[in-house]
Amino acid sequence: MLPSSLQTFAAGCAEPASQRFAVAVYGGAFDPPHAGHASVIRRTLETCDHVVVVPSYRHADAKRMADFDLRCAWVERMAARFGGRVTCSPVERELGADGRVVYSYDLMSRIAQDHALTSQRLALVIGEDNLTRLGTFHRAAELRERFGLLVANEEMTVHSSAIRAMIASGQAIPAAWQLPEIQADMTIYRRTM
Repeated sequence: MLPSSLQTFAAGCAEPASQRFAVAVYGGAFDPPHAGHASVIRRTLETCDHVVVVPSYRHADAKRMADFDLRCAWVERMAARFGGRVTCSPVERELGADGRVVYSYDLMSRIAQDHALTSQRLALVIGEDNLTRLGTFHRAAELRERFGLLVANEEMTVHSSAIRAMIASGQAIPAAWQLPEIQADMTIYRRTM
């Protein structure tokens, strides 16, 4: 693991510094969740008491995803390996009702409310690829001012899209990429791709 595999930023701070948060919010499609996601969660738990994983209800680019409830079930199975410190939140189903776009700022505000935490005790987890485009996020300045930020570098090159494509074409998925908790369900990508 690289020494800087996870950078922590306090709310309102532009430079990384040692910081501990009560809750980190890790959103994404998780279509499917994989070992790279588990790696991010493991590293996040080194700086946070609890991680809330939030599967996307609708994809930002309108891409088709596996059933929302199934993806939540997968995330719950993955979360079980972390001894109660990781939970799955289906909150995007409510926030994204009627086709509304769910922005990170709104999600973080809702999680702060649901957990009765001051916003500075929360951190948004993003990949290093999103750090350069963070300024384009909805209400980006307010997001950075109110909430902490955890930037996870990619430790392993694995992406859900590659897993889906490999399954659809009948290829074997490398064992290091897989989560045993959901491996048996991966056949759904044979039917949906």
